Amino acid sequence: MTDPDTATALRARLPMVALGAGSGFALWLLARDWDQTGLSESVFLAMFAFLSSFCGASLAMIGPLSLLRAVQGALWVAVPMTALMLLAALRYPAATDLLQNEVLVLMALTLGAMACPFVLLRLSVPDRWTRFAALSAASWGLAFRLACGVGFVAVFWILGLLSNALLDLVNITILEDIAEVDWLALTLSGAVFGLGLAVVQELGGGGAPHLLFRLLSLLLIPVLLVVGLFLAAIPLQGLSSAFGHLSSAATLMAMSAVMMTLVCVALTRQEQPKGANGMAARLLAIGLMLVTGLAAWAVLMRVWQYGWTPDRIYALLFAMMLLLHGLVYAGCAAIGGAHWPDLLRRAIVGLALMTGATLALALTPLVDAGRIAGNNQVARVLAGETKAEELPLWQMAHDWGQGGLDALARLDAHAEETGDKDLSKRLQLARSAATRWQMTTDVVDVTDDQRKELIELLPVRPAGALVTADDFRGLKRYQLLRWIRGCKQLLPDGNAGCVLIRGALGATSDETADFALLFFREGRDGAQLESLALRFGPDGADMLGRVILERGTPVEEWTTEQVEAALAAAQAGRFEISPARQNTLKLGGARGSGKALTSDCGKTVAILIVGPLLTRLGQK
Repeated sequence: MTDPDTATALRARLPMVALGAGSGFALWLLARDWDQTGLSESVFLAMFAFLSSFCGASLAMIGPLSLLRAVQGALWVAVPMTALMLLAALRYPAATDLLQNEVLVLMALTLGAMACPFVLLRLSVPDRWTRFAALSAASWGLAFRLACGVGFVAVFWILGLLSNALLDLVNITILEDIAEVDWLALTLSGAVFGLGLAVVQELGGGGAPHLLFRLLSLLLIPVLLVVGLFLAAIPLQGLSSAFGHLSSAATLMAMSAVMMTLVCVALTRQEQPKGANGMAARLLAIGLMLVTGLAAWAVLMRVWQYGWTPDRIYALLFAMMLLLHGLVYAGCAAIGGAHWPDLLRRAIVGLALMTGATLALALTPLVDAGRIAGNNQVARVLAGETKAEELPLWQMAHDWGQGGLDALARLDAHAEETGDKDLSKRLQLARSAATRWQMTTDVVDVTDDQRKELIELLPVRPAGALVTADDFRGLKRYQLLRWIRGCKQLLPDGNAGCVLIRGALGATSDETADFALLFFREGRDGAQLESLALRFGPDGADMLGRVILERGTPVEEWTTEQVEAALAAAQAGRFEISPARQNTLKLGGARGSGKALTSDCGKTVAILIVGPLLTRLGQK
């Protein structure tokens, strides 16, 4: 490179380096003032929203745009984003509580990221800012440049750590001293990030990464085969066993996003997708409708079972947006004929604008998920559809904002009106507990009715063995309720989904009444078997811990049929307690070895369950 070329490159890099360094320093200022009591929470949130969106947008657009144009575009993004963040904060007693809501923060980040390509094109090529090809190139180009910048910062600090280790051998700690100064480290990181962006732009990296497109296009056919196999298995598997949980919905929505991305890659690579990849892209576009529809169905099933929560509201919002995409993609691919790619390209731009508008609406008080969910949970309590122990009270008190607090106030009034002391205690604990787990463990009182309910549900074996209400004294409420829920997940023959085996399970045969093994159903549709060792004494029951199985298929991998067969075998008395250096349990007439459980008194409990045996029992 000649001297004039070097000077030109330096002049081009300087604005990006300066902008990156300034952004890093601004972030340090925000972090420093995070806990300043003299600063209004709303003012801090406005500063945080403005600076983070302004710095992010300006760094994303500088390079393709000049410094002044990039600053102008960043203002177009930062001002509306700041306003939306302040509107979203109205749902919380303290404005900065919004930053603890990961979903809303992610929605704001997504909206800001979606806005950048539109603003970039509006300032650079105003007549093409709604063209699919230009938007796709700009979007992928921005993502590629930012990824390179982040990667360059990571490499810089890795090299810095290695250099510091080398210099430390000769007692030189200058690099370590720089890293320990927070403002200097962040400013330096920003400058390095800006330098990375500048170099990528010099090498023509501002456009779409065609190598990445080529690699992603190789995944079209494999993803189509996986989705096709999944959809073909649905009629055989059934909806009830596969769906109804947010984890299922999340998986389906993630796969929907992958399918949309691959279709967009195919539309970007070729004007008219042809061959096997072209057919795969078209079939994926059609199949997207089914996958997004199942995602929406999975969320709705969860809502019908347990009512609304903010997470379910946001999940359904995302699922419905994806379903709209799926319907449009499928419609264009199915009825668009030979021109389906052009039709879908125009539709994708409209869908992007509609998605941005939906995200913006979700950040306003019109979609206060905490208030909507709180009103719904109160309504379910008043209608007798939800019990006190099923309410997400801690989340309502700490995560749902002002809407959740208002719902708790209404539940307070209901508890006082009906004399529900249990609900009143839970409401008090929800407000005072620092964590959800603390609230759960603090509810320690078990009522006589709950102990009696468990005894009525719980089969005790062998025949003649008994348990009384006093045997379950000292247990915590959440433990007892967990066992009751397991017992209520009935077996196919209508018997309870639990069993207690009480007998000579100690280290010697004279310990006939000290120990018991409790088995109960747990997890989705009772598909898991939980096993616990208990010791009964004058003060009630002590839980010694989970039983760890040593042989056969791990319990976590058992099928529902195996779990049901094991419980049915135990309830039918198809087990044997016999000594084998220490007393063990043989279930279904087979012998094996199990790991021992040792109590705090040195007594040992051992249990035998063989996985293959349970498989055979399930086939009978």
